[in-house]
Parts: sequence; C-alpha cells; structure tokens
Amino acid sequence: MKILITGTSRGIGRATAIKFLSQNHHVFGIDEKIDTISGDKSILNSENYTHFTADISVKEQLPSIDDVEILVNNAGVQTASLRDIEVNLLGTMAVTEKYAFQDKIKSVVFNSSVSALTGNEFADYAASKAGINGYMKNCAIRLANKYKATCNSLCFGGVLTELNEPVTENPRLWNKIMEITPLKRWATPEEAADWIYFITVTNRFCTGQTIDISGGERNCADLFVWE
Repeated sequence: MKILITGTSRGIGRATAIKFLSQNHHVFGIDEKIDTISGDKSILNSENYTHFTADISVKEQLPSIDDVEILVNNAGVQTASLRDIEVNLLGTMAVTEKYAFQDKIKSVVFNSSVSALTGNEFADYAASKAGINGYMKNCAIRLANKYKATCNSLCFGGVLTELNEPVTENPRLWNKIMEITPLKRWATPEEAADWIYFITVTNRFCTGQTIDISGGERNCADLFVWE
C-alpha cells in the first residue's frame, strides 16, 4: 500500500516508517528535517521510501501525492507557544484535507496525546492535541460516509524519543512522572509504531475513537507546570 507519514526524520514517525517498510509498503515521508531513512542499508526496503522536506503548517510547501491509502498524522512540536497550535492542529488539518480525502484512502490516524485527555503539560500543547481529537471525529464521519475508511486518534503518554530527553534525563521530573504511571515505564517508538500499524492496517471496524496509550498515566495538577 501507499503510506504517507508526517514527521519521519526521528522518533515515532521514523519508527513507523521503518515498520511499514518492513511489511513491504511504499512509504512517503514529510518532515521539515532531512531524510534519515533513504540509503540506510540497515533498514529493510529503505529503497521504497520517498522523502519530502516541508513544514506542514505552510500549505504551499505540501507536495502533491496522489492515491494515498493510509495517512499517519504524526508531525508535531511542543513549544509552549501558539506554534503548537499552528503545527499540531492547523498543520495537521491542512495535511489531512489535502491527502486523506482521496478515492483510495483506507485509514487515517492522528498521533494525539494523553495530555488532550488529562490537561497535563503546557496549555497550548494540550489544546492543540485536544483539537486534533475533535477534528478526528469530524473526519471519521466524513471518511466513513464517502470512502468507508477508518479514522482514529492514538493518545500516547510518554514515549522514549529525542524530543522527550529533557524529561527522561531529569531525575526529578522522571521520578514524579513514574509516581503517576502505574506501569512504571514509557513506551518505545517501536511500540508506538506497532499501535499505528495495528489501528490502520489490522483494524477495519474501529473508527472515531480516541485511544489512551499512556501506561495508565493519571492526572496530576502540578506535574507539568514547568517554569
């Protein structure tokens, strides 16, 4: 199948691209950072990956890609500013409207956050992810009615990525987070990729859902009020 993934240069997006490539799919990636997959001989079927360098919040930069069958909305930032809204919500909406509503579409997934459910972390970030969940439900109705395609949000908690190193490498913050996480660990990018693959390829009936994948993380009023 033809897979489009945003934010493929690192973290969850890169792991997801590698997962789909390993299953013999053709993957197209969009990221404002450089290609980290093509030509890497350690990645199975890396020759089936095509990279586009673009900022998803700038519609004019989005490339023309036809016949998308699975869209993985993964790209995002956490800046504690309106940039979170611009990229995470408005950029994701621009990507979805351009690529999801095509005749061959089978599934769309949004990389949301447990912050959208708990309110933890910065206000702009939590709002951007909550907005994604609301937008997902609208898309789920439209995609089901027109294409019989599925559409869901995966609300990940902590994932061990470069983006989260300021937390994972800070003993004080890490210990506080583990206090409210029953499984006492964070997910790996590969585990997140497995979820994305399941919800888009294996799943053919669940749609319009926000799925909590946080290790049971609970709300903690002062945990993510960072100065």
